[in-house]
Amino acid sequence: MSLGRKAIKQLSSRLTGFSSRHASASSLSLNEHPFAHPENVMSAWRVSSYGSLDKLSLCNDVSKPVISKPRDVLVKVRAASLNPLDAAMLGGYGQVLLDAMRSVEGCVQDRKISLPLTLGRDFCGEVVAKGCDVRNVRVGDTVYGVVVPHLPGSHADFVITDSCLVSRKPEHLSDEEASSIFYTALTAWSALKVTGDIILTSPKGLRALVIGGSGGVGTVAIQLLKNWGVEVTTTCATDAVPLLESLNADIVIDYKKPDALKDLEIVGKFDIILDASGTASPNMYLGFLREWRNAKFITLKSPMLSNTDKFGLVGGMAQNALDLALANIKSGAVAKGATVRWGFFLPVAAGISEINDMVSEKKIKPVVEKVYSFADMPAAFERMSGGHLRGKLVVTMDSSKVTN
Repeated sequence: MSLGRKAIKQLSSRLTGFSSRHASASSLSLNEHPFAHPENVMSAWRVSSYGSLDKLSLCNDVSKPVISKPRDVLVKVRAASLNPLDAAMLGGYGQVLLDAMRSVEGCVQDRKISLPLTLGRDFCGEVVAKGCDVRNVRVGDTVYGVVVPHLPGSHADFVITDSCLVSRKPEHLSDEEASSIFYTALTAWSALKVTGDIILTSPKGLRALVIGGSGGVGTVAIQLLKNWGVEVTTTCATDAVPLLESLNADIVIDYKKPDALKDLEIVGKFDIILDASGTASPNMYLGFLREWRNAKFITLKSPMLSNTDKFGLVGGMAQNALDLALANIKSGAVAKGATVRWGFFLPVAAGISEINDMVSEKKIKPVVEKVYSFADMPAAFERMSGGHLRGKLVVTMDSSKVTN
C-alpha cells in the first residue's frame, strides 16, 4: 500500500512537471514554441482593422503562404515598395469591390476574413517554390514582380503571385530598385496603352502632357512615352525639375511659377493628358486637348472604388457610369471631340513583358526616393502620407541597404 502511494505520488509529480512545461511553452511566440514549425510561419506587416497608421502592426506568427495553383510562384521577399494604394487600403478604401474579387477567386467565403490584411504590391526576391505549370522562372531565380490588389501583399517575408506577373531581375538593378518598378509601371502602361488607346495606333508623333511627373507613376509614364516616340511635356515642383530633365522629358514646366498655365499654352495642345498626380481637374486642362482628334484626359484618381464602398457593388457600378458620363458632359469634352477617361492598374502579362524588356535594355530606370528597413515600415507610410514624392519608397530586408 505504501509502494502504491509512492508510485502515485511520482506519477503526479511527473504530470505536474509536464503541465508546467507545457504552460510555459504555450506562452512563447510561435518562433520559440518547441512544438511549432518555424518554417511554416513568417513575419508580415498586417492591418487588423481599417483606420489610421496605428492599425498597422508587425506580426511574427503569420502562416507562410502555400502554393495552391499551377501557375503560383512563392517568393522569399528581399525588398518591397509602397504605393499610394497601400495607404488608401489601410483606411478601408476599395474593400467592397476587392472583397468581391477575393470571394470570386475563393480567397474568402466571408468578407470578415479579408482581415487581417497584408499590404504591398510590388517586390523583389528569390523563388523558393513554384506550381507545376510555371515555365518562365525556376526555383532559385531572383525575380521582381507585382501582386494584384485583392491578394495578400508583399510587406512580408514571403509572397505568392501568378507567374505571368514576375520576371527575372536584370543584373544591373539592385533588389531595392527592382522592387520599385512593376506596380507603378504597369499602372502607367495600362493608363496610356489601354485607356489611352496607344495599343490600337502608332504613338509616334503624338504629344502628351504628364501632370505630376515626379511621382512613382509619373516618372515611369515619361519614360514609357519617350520610348514610344511621343513628345512629352510634364509638370512638377521646382525641386523636381532636374529629375524630370534627366528622364529626357522634352519640356518640364514648374507648376509653382505663376505663369505655368501660360507656359502650357505656348507649348500647344496635346493628344493625351495623363493626370499622374490625381489632383488635376479635367475642367482646368480640357482647353489643352486637341479638338476633334479623339484626344483624352486620363486621371488615375477615379471614384470607382469609393463609389462601390459607398453604394455597394451594384449601386456603385451604376454610380460610376453616371459619374463618368457627367465628367465628359460637364467638362465640355464631348462637344470638342475629346473624352475624359479613368486609368487603372491592369495585371496584363503583355505589359509585364514590355516593361521588363525596357528595364533590361536600360530604357527605363527606376527612381527611388528612399529605402527604409523592414522594421521601419510605419515611417515609410508616414512619408507616403506627406505626398510630393520623388519616385518610390522602398523597404528592404537588408539593413545595409537603408538610405538616409
